[in-house]
Amino acid sequence: MATLLVGFDSAWTRLKVGAIAGAVLHDDGSITELGPPCRVRFENAAEVIREWQASHSASSTLVLVDQPAIVVNEDGQRPVEHIVCPSVSRRRGGMQPANTRRTEMFGPAAPFWDFLAGFGGAAEPFGDRQSTRVLETYPVLAIIALGWTLPDPERPAGRLPKYNPERRKTFAIADWAHVCRMTSKNLAAEGAPKLAAWAETAATKAKPAKSDQDQLDACICLVSALHLAKRREALFVGCRTTGYIVVPDSEVLRNELEDRCAQLGRESESWVRVFRLGGTGSMAARDL
Repeated sequence: MATLLVGFDSAWTRLKVGAIAGAVLHDDGSITELGPPCRVRFENAAEVIREWQASHSASSTLVLVDQPAIVVNEDGQRPVEHIVCPSVSRRRGGMQPANTRRTEMFGPAAPFWDFLAGFGGAAEPFGDRQSTRVLETYPVLAIIALGWTLPDPERPAGRLPKYNPERRKTFAIADWAHVCRMTSKNLAAEGAPKLAAWAETAATKAKPAKSDQDQLDACICLVSALHLAKRREALFVGCRTTGYIVVPDSEVLRNELEDRCAQLGRESESWVRVFRLGGTGSMAARDL
């Protein structure tokens, strides 16, 4: 039995190019790496995933994608973004709102919906039995959950690394190297030395491009996929009808999100849940 794990930074629109990274997790815990992260558009990503599935006889597939996978609100933020946004802002970060008025990304003809439909749609997180599951994740939130933030004398919670080369006013090469090296360290610990070496080499780039960041984010998505596939505790934030985000569990982050639910008048037990990925794809929540 083999599980194909995929990290996909989609770039959100038809014209932009994202990136994908993959690995196969075997029942004995060993990993087969599938090469370095590569740049893809939506249609290419679907082809690559199907090729990996066939080549490695994957009995199940877990795709963690950096793009809102359920968007039903016409404007503003999704409820999950209302919950998550303060934790991001607290660390000097920002979060893009997802709504159907952003037609290139989330309108009826947006390319992501065809990609999702090809793999059975956004996975039903609890009790799902699909052989291929696509779940929304968020690298920024994973960075917080994994403790990869940087010290900030004005922010007790620290700050998010500024590692997007496209944002020239805020980009810091030291932050870029930090995220690359934390990703490399995690991948090496998970048994993916070649991907770890790619990330370590990326850390030494003097002038990384946006395409490099896309590939790095795909690796961070893959880190989260490995975390889930190895049955470690993860956080489910949001709901199944208006959108949710999945990242590794973190007590600090979880407490912040629960407090935010209280501020919004939402029951945290319904909106912030700890779970482990169960057999044949199901997720089992535990009582907090």
